[in-house]
Amino acid sequence: MTFLRPDLEDTPAYTRPEEPVNLVGLVRLHMNEAAADWPAEAKDALLARLRALPFQQYPERQVELTERLRVRLGAPEGGVLLGPSSGNLLDLIALAGLRPGDSVAIPDPGFRLYPMLVRRHMGKVRPLPVGTGFPLEPWFKALDSRQLWITLPNNPTGAWVSPDELEPLLEAAAAQPEPPLVVLDEAYAEFAPLTHRLAVDRYPNLLLLRTFSKALASASWRLGYVIGDPTLIGKLATLQLPYSMSSASLEALDVALDFTFDFEAEIRATAARRDRLRRSLSHHDVAESAANFLHISPDPAPTLRQAGLLARALPGAKSARVGIGTEDVVQRTGKTLNATVESEKPKPRRELLALDVDGVLIEAERSFMEAVSRALFELLPGLVWTDEHFRAFKRVGGFNNDFRLAAAAWVLAERGEMDRLWRAEGLGFPDLESDIQSREPQAQIVVQKHYAETCKSEKPLIELGALRNLGCDLAILTGRPPEELTMAFEVLGWKLPAICDAASHLRKPAPNGLLQLADAFRAEVITFVGDTRDDAACLRAARAIRPDLTWRFAAVGPDRNIISEPDDLVAPTLLALLPSLQEQP
Repeated sequence: MTFLRPDLEDTPAYTRPEEPVNLVGLVRLHMNEAAADWPAEAKDALLARLRALPFQQYPERQVELTERLRVRLGAPEGGVLLGPSSGNLLDLIALAGLRPGDSVAIPDPGFRLYPMLVRRHMGKVRPLPVGTGFPLEPWFKALDSRQLWITLPNNPTGAWVSPDELEPLLEAAAAQPEPPLVVLDEAYAEFAPLTHRLAVDRYPNLLLLRTFSKALASASWRLGYVIGDPTLIGKLATLQLPYSMSSASLEALDVALDFTFDFEAEIRATAARRDRLRRSLSHHDVAESAANFLHISPDPAPTLRQAGLLARALPGAKSARVGIGTEDVVQRTGKTLNATVESEKPKPRRELLALDVDGVLIEAERSFMEAVSRALFELLPGLVWTDEHFRAFKRVGGFNNDFRLAAAAWVLAERGEMDRLWRAEGLGFPDLESDIQSREPQAQIVVQKHYAETCKSEKPLIELGALRNLGCDLAILTGRPPEELTMAFEVLGWKLPAICDAASHLRKPAPNGLLQLADAFRAEVITFVGDTRDDAACLRAARAIRPDLTWRFAAVGPDRNIISEPDDLVAPTLLALLPSLQEQP
């Protein structure tokens, strides 16, 4: 057929796994689907929506639901693209980025859809051997590829690499003269110990790809999304076909997000069942898995099929991928494979302790007070400025960032309106916002110049060991910019995963940083320790967006009684707060 591309002659079509014609009575463990269907209440809610849906109209809710998703994810405006399945979005990424002959590095073994998508856009498949683990050495050697498609957890093995382990590869990719586009496919991220969510804002050449097929048990609705730099996402959006998601699918997503708590409980139960099943199969070769399936050798598929359990035999590998079903199905799977799966046990909720830096981890008020004071005296000689002016700005709200604080003081002083500061608590200066923003870059230069000297007085307020003893995950959310976060780590003598004031959407009191941390750590309970009004507002905004999670604010420092509410934890310092944190259920 000369009217078609000649390379299509050698391009095989994607085929479904072989399965019996009649599936009645057989358990589907071969398709990586969620173990359980939607809860009845969620189905009823969706059916009510569908009955009222005008079928003759085009779907119009993509923008609205993309925004709902963006807010939940703590992404910047324009940083999320919703699409009809993650595979469809990956196809869009290939369309946007591949030229004929460009190479795409993919894991081998890996998702069978990848080679088809690469060839579909006339690219060259560059398979990288990863075995049943996920060694990163081959990826460092493939940085001259046009794109890297990294699947974590990997399919079909379930192998996973932590954010700390992956970081050097992301740094190396970004440092290339022509950085490759890194597509991090997190189709199974919800089953992993951590997600790679925190990397997105730091690498403009990184896209994070996810699906709702597993996270919201919605494989039938074919919905996924991609997170990335707004400029990059905007380019992808221009290539997306209009009305590519049905009205029914969009309604399904809206309803499913209302029932996140129910779906999340099932995800965590599935991960626990996976681990119990794996431990029971000591007489098999079972790969470590962070997904909702196990890679088992020798191939157990024939044995499982005789028991009515369908598994995915992996051609040439003498192994199979076995999905994790409900508790009854997992017990049945273990029994069929001559194993005894331990009984289900309650698992403690995953807790994250997020910590502000200044006033919480480090005694830094004096250093920042002095840096701002020196900067203002340089910008406005003769200005009347005291420590109480600085503290009053912190109580206003919206001035957690000291560059912004200095810019606002500069504007107020020049206008002769500094007296407004004493009446602005909780109100701010909305009429001066454009002037404040215009002065902030210059204020930052001058404040940072003086801070390079004043920061030498800073002291740590707590040792890492005291925090580790709490037994929960630890992270930092600070109003410091990246370069000053590095200085904070030098003062502390240790590091934690951190989000800093690297972009406007990450600036407190915006809740985006906390929402990203909750995603990254798969946290169910998030406690944020802060010492300013902005810290408190950040936590309360996150709680309003994600009510399916448990949020707690802990107020420390001299203003703790001003910024706290009755249900908050309160203590003079983080060290004094530790007993209360240990007592929390």
